[in-house]
Amino acid sequence: MRRFVISCALSLTALGASAAPDKADKPRIEQRAPTAQERESFDDFFRARNAAQPQRPWGATPLFAPAFEIERQRGKPWQVIARVDSAPRRSAPDLCRQIRSSFIYDAAKPAGERWTDAAEAPQWYVWLAQPGIPCQAARYTVLMDQAVPPADAVALLRQHRELLVRARLLFAGNSGCARQRALTFRLAALKPAAATTGAPVMFGLVFESDRDTVATVAVRKHRGEYAAWNVSCSG
Repeated sequence: MRRFVISCALSLTALGASAAPDKADKPRIEQRAPTAQERESFDDFFRARNAAQPQRPWGATPLFAPAFEIERQRGKPWQVIARVDSAPRRSAPDLCRQIRSSFIYDAAKPAGERWTDAAEAPQWYVWLAQPGIPCQAARYTVLMDQAVPPADAVALLRQHRELLVRARLLFAGNSGCARQRALTFRLAALKPAAATTGAPVMFGLVFESDRDTVATVAVRKHRGEYAAWNVSCSG
């Protein structure tokens, strides 16, 4: 019995030793809240930005405070990013839009030059407008590629549930999607998709599931009608 216990202990020790390099290979990501100085610095920068460029997306006073994303790998400098959502506006008769802009902080620069535009382009978030009601902040919005025409965005937003139902038939024929067929999905993004034979105009509807997986439904537009054409999955 004693020999068996020692053997098990040695096996566990060996497993622990073999697992150690795997942990070392994955750098630890640290996060923190913004400091008072970083918040005040961004407020000053954004206020000046509004005054200098009132016609840009950030020209109107945002409805919410900026959201900060601050992280680093252990031992490296902090990366500080602030994201701001513009006030909702009607970008088409049936479409509301909110633009999310990102700004990055460099503590090494002089006090008045520490905030600049992030490399990431401003992102458009859209949702269906209500007739006769000004656009207001929505609980659920959809990231829209700027290359998607507003009329198509409206049609796809209205039909996305029906298109997903039809696409579930395609899930079964795709080995990467079959196990996700019964999951609950929410539309997360609209984007153009590459044309294929018989489908010169295509769009991609990106759905996120309640199991942290992603399904992209390729939708064909033909003579004003939309049809689920293909599906791909990840996660």
